[in-house]
Amino acid sequence: MSHLPEVTAEIAALRSEIRRHERLYYVDDRPEITDAEFDRLMRRLQTLENEHPETITPDSPTQRVGGEPRAGLVKAPHSAPLQSLDNAYNEQELRDFDRRVREGVGTEAAVAYVAELKLDGLSMAIRYASGRLHQGLTRGDGRVGEDVTANLRTIRSLPLVLEGEPDFEVRGEVLMPRAAFQKLNQEREEQELERFANPRNAAAGAVRVLDTRITASRGLEFYAYSLLGAGEMAQPTQAATMRALAAMGFKTSRWQCCPSLDDAFAFIASCERDREMLAYEIDGVVLKVNDMELRQKLGSTSKFPRWAIAYKFAAREAVTKVLDIVMSVGRTGALTPTAWLEPVAIGGVTVSRSTLHNLDEIARLGVRVGDTVRVERSGDVIPKVVEVVAEAPRGPEPYQAPTSCPVCGSGAHREPEEVVLRCVNANCPAKLSQSLHHFARRGVMNIGGLGPALIEQLTNSGQVKDLADIYEKIGAESLATLDRMGEKSAANLMQEIERSRHNELWRVIYGLGIRMVGERTAQALAHQFGSLDRLMEATEEELENTEEVGPKIAASLHIFFEEAANRELIRRLQRAGIDPKVDTAPPLAGPQPLAGKKLVLTGTLERHTRDEMKARIEAAGGKVAGSVSSSTDYLVAGEAAGSKLDKARALGVTVLAEAAIETLLAGN
Repeated sequence: MSHLPEVTAEIAALRSEIRRHERLYYVDDRPEITDAEFDRLMRRLQTLENEHPETITPDSPTQRVGGEPRAGLVKAPHSAPLQSLDNAYNEQELRDFDRRVREGVGTEAAVAYVAELKLDGLSMAIRYASGRLHQGLTRGDGRVGEDVTANLRTIRSLPLVLEGEPDFEVRGEVLMPRAAFQKLNQEREEQELERFANPRNAAAGAVRVLDTRITASRGLEFYAYSLLGAGEMAQPTQAATMRALAAMGFKTSRWQCCPSLDDAFAFIASCERDREMLAYEIDGVVLKVNDMELRQKLGSTSKFPRWAIAYKFAAREAVTKVLDIVMSVGRTGALTPTAWLEPVAIGGVTVSRSTLHNLDEIARLGVRVGDTVRVERSGDVIPKVVEVVAEAPRGPEPYQAPTSCPVCGSGAHREPEEVVLRCVNANCPAKLSQSLHHFARRGVMNIGGLGPALIEQLTNSGQVKDLADIYEKIGAESLATLDRMGEKSAANLMQEIERSRHNELWRVIYGLGIRMVGERTAQALAHQFGSLDRLMEATEEELENTEEVGPKIAASLHIFFEEAANRELIRRLQRAGIDPKVDTAPPLAGPQPLAGKKLVLTGTLERHTRDEMKARIEAAGGKVAGSVSSSTDYLVAGEAAGSKLDKARALGVTVLAEAAIETLLAGN
C-alpha cells in the first residue's frame, strides 16, 4: 500500500488535472483527451479516495456525482437583494426605458448598454470562500433563498475551486440544454413517466430535488452574468464583469456592448433570428447599463433595478385546426395520441403535428377532430396543444378512444389507475419494430446502420422476429437480398453487430426494453447484480434494494423476468456471446468489520456528511442501500429521521445512532 503522503500528492495532482479537463470540455468546448482517457483519470481518483476516505473533500471532482438524499432544504439570506427584472414587449417600451435611464442620470447623450441573452433558467447566487465553492442559493423571495449547494456541486461547468481567487460571489442562471432536455423526456417516456413541459421546469426540479444524484444526471449548466465582492459589483463596467467571469472559468452567454439603443435593437434582432440554433432556450434579451457608477445613481424600485430591463420575444404560438387524432404504438405497446394539424408556421418552423400525451390529456383539453386549437412551441421538438379556442366552431363529435391496436387489430387495454392504453399482442409488428430500433440505437447497443428503414425490411421479410434474431439470423447473404443494401453496407453492418456483442452489461439491460427501466436504472442494476443471470434470479425485495429502483420498477422487472419467452430471449442472447459481467465487489484493503452487512442511512448526521459515512461503510466492507427492507442489517439514524426509521422499527431492523456505527467501524 502507498504511503499516505504519496497518496495525498497523487490525489492532489489528479484533482488538478481533472479540473483542467473539465473546464476544457464543459466550458471552453475544446477537449484535449478522449472520454475514455478522462474516465480513467476519474476512476483512479475514485479508487484512491475509496481506499483513503479521510482524503475526500467536498470540492473533489468525484463529488459531482451526488450522494444520498438529504432531509430537506434550508434557507439563508442573500448578500444583496437578488431582484427580478421589469419587462418590455415592443420597441416603444424599450425606448421609454432608455428615456427614463437618460433622465435618471441627467444626460441627453446616448447611454451605453450591455445586451445579454435572457436565458430561460433558474437564477442563482453562488459564494466562493478562498477560491472554493462555499454556498449556492436560489433566488427565493429576492432576500432569502434556499441552500442548494450540494446540488450545484454536481454541475460540471461550474468551477469547484479557483486557485488564488479571494472571497467573491457570482450570480447567474442554471439551465438545461435542449439536448439534455430531449434525452430526459425520452427516458421518461420509456419509463412511462410524465414528460416535463419545458427545460426550465426540468432544471428547477433538478436544482431543488433532495437527491443530488438526480441533479447530477440531468446535464445542467451554469452561465454567469454578475460578479460581487462584499455584496457590491466587483468591476467598473458590465463588459469588464463578463470578461472577468470568462477568464475565471465560468460559462457566459452571448453578449455585446452597445454604445447606443440602435445597437441594442440590432443585437436583439440577430438573437431572435438565431434563437432556434442555440443549444439552450432563451425568451428575450436583457439590457443593462454598462457603467456601474451610473447604476448607483439610478438605483432600484422595491421590485426592479432601474438600470436593467428584459426585452421579451413574442410568444411562439399559433392557431390552427385539428385534422385528425392518430394513435402510434410504442415498443412497450403503449398507444400515444398525436394531433395532425393544418400546417402552420411557429417561430420559423412549419408545424403539422402535436403530441396529446394520453387519454387524460385529451379529456382535459376536450379536443375533438375539427377543433380550432392554440399550439405552442416551448422547449421541445414536438409542439403541444395548449387549449381549444372556445369562440371557434367545434368538431362534430367528442373523441372516442380506440378499442383495438391500430397496427395489428388486437385488443387495446387500459389498466386501472393508468392513463395509457396498451396493445395486448406480444407479437404486434409495431412493438417489434420499436423494440428493435430501441435496442440498436445510439446510446443503447450502438449498432450503426440498423435504422428504421432497414428494420422495416427485416421485419416485413420475416428475417427478424425478435432481438436475438439480430445475431442469429442476419448475415451478409440475407442482407444482400434487401433493397439498397450493397456489399460494403452489409459488411459494415455485420461489423457493427459483431462489435455490439462486447457491449457493457447496462446497455444490454437497457436494450431489453423493460418497462420503466431507463439508462440510469439499467446502470444501477448492472452495478448491483453484475450479470444477467443474477439479475434474472433476483427477488422483488432484492431488486427494490437497488438504487434508482422503487416498488413499481421492481415489480416491472420481476414480471419481465418471470415471462418464459423473455428468459428464453436472454438465453439466446447469451448463446450469441452477449453475456457481459461487472465486478460488483472489488477487493477492499484493510479490516472489514461490516463485511456482508447491508445498511441504510437516514436523517442528518452530526460528525459526517452522508457521502463521507457511505464511503467509510463501504471501505469497511458494508453495503449502503437506498431503502429499508427485511434484508437490512442496520439503519443508521441521524436527526430528523423520517419514514425509513418507521419502516425499520416495523420490520425489527436494528437502529444505530452515529456513535454506535462509529463503534462498529472501529471493529467493536
